[in-house]
Amino acid sequence: MRFITIIAYLFFATGILLAQFPTDSVAIELNDSASVNLQLNGNSLEKPSEEEAILSQTAPKLYPNWTFYVPGGTHFYDKRIAEGIVFSSLAVGGITYGLINSDRFGRENSSPYSNFPLLIGLQAYSVDKVDFFRNRMEYIQYNNPDFRYDPIQYNDLLLAPFQPKNFFTPITGAFVAIAVAELFLLGPKPNRYFGQVEQMMVMNRYVNPNHALALYGGVSLAASFGAGVSEEYVFRNAVMPMLDYKYGQRKGLIYSSLIFGGAHLTNLMMSKKPDYAATFTQVAVTSVMGYLFGYDVQKRGYDIGPAVAAHMWYDFVLMLGSFIVNPQNNFLGVSVSFKM
Repeated sequence: MRFITIIAYLFFATGILLAQFPTDSVAIELNDSASVNLQLNGNSLEKPSEEEAILSQTAPKLYPNWTFYVPGGTHFYDKRIAEGIVFSSLAVGGITYGLINSDRFGRENSSPYSNFPLLIGLQAYSVDKVDFFRNRMEYIQYNNPDFRYDPIQYNDLLLAPFQPKNFFTPITGAFVAIAVAELFLLGPKPNRYFGQVEQMMVMNRYVNPNHALALYGGVSLAASFGAGVSEEYVFRNAVMPMLDYKYGQRKGLIYSSLIFGGAHLTNLMMSKKPDYAATFTQVAVTSVMGYLFGYDVQKRGYDIGPAVAAHMWYDFVLMLGSFIVNPQNNFLGVSVSFKM
């Protein structure tokens, strides 16, 4: 049920894109037009103009809809086999393993992020599907030249959080500072510290502190990277630009921020004992964060690089920092035992 709800939300997001722009019908019209223009005979039809020929050659080719549903689909379609295998393995493997062992993870704690194989699998799927959204956005802009978004290439997007031009920006610095403030000022007062950790429980097995920190850090980095890349592209480079184009930037910013915040309601489905108060607080907070990210993207002329970096490093500092500063109440909710 939890997995179905999450995937249903992804399908809903895709439906927004397809409903805003009827790609299949337009593709058919273009194909028919191209075929008519190229049917030359000596009596009637004229040869297409040079401008028409250039346009027909440069029109982006739409990925088939099946590439959205199949893990690694766009990569396999483009014959990028190695990339397709990596993404499909991470997505299918993580989601399958997480679902099979969901009861075991649920017994350890009630955090919606405690099932980290499922979390990593879903993040891998989300990052993978950014390529599908990128293709749709290219096509929308091709048919609407005044449509504005960031035409960043897929590989450049994956590197965006690590590039100095995106990392050393006011918005990234501000969100890292907010994460630090949450750890030391807004969070619960720590009773134990990382130096007192003896073991961390993973799949009903305890690992020593060094391995625990490496594992926790790796999961935090992967989850933060997936959230920063996929969520910023979908919400700030697909949903927001389309809403901006239809309703204007102010309304588009507000609507997309509310949609972004509402998306976090899915956390209720990730825990057997959901914390409704915490979830609705998170919805409100992420709506505000979405507004700030979106405002920065609009101000930069739809350059999403700094927002991607700010989102990723905020999440990472919060996740890993919670384990170091207050391991008893860490962000991922893993169980730890302490030295006597």
